[in-house]
Amino acid sequence: MGIMIVVGLFVVVYTIASRAIDKSSQGTVRPWTTIVDLAEGAKLNGITAGGSRLFIKVDPKNGVSHVLVFDAETGKKIGELKFQPR
Repeated sequence: MGIMIVVGLFVVVYTIASRAIDKSSQGTVRPWTTIVDLAEGAKLNGITAGGSRLFIKVDPKNGVSHVLVFDAETGKKIGELKFQPR
């Protein structure tokens, strides 16, 4: 019984250590800067992160709101959601 406890404890410690090493060996994410040109009078109305994406809601002074989508790891713009009024 004592041997099973020692082996079980070893497996738990080994699993935790191997997962920690795997995460640290993936490399570090480089800091990035992205400049987004907004229309005159436009305001940011919210920023949300989901997975590896950043969603930024922009409210223009005269116009329809839209959402800019960025890759959180690289800072590159990957899309834009535009809304059409009816």
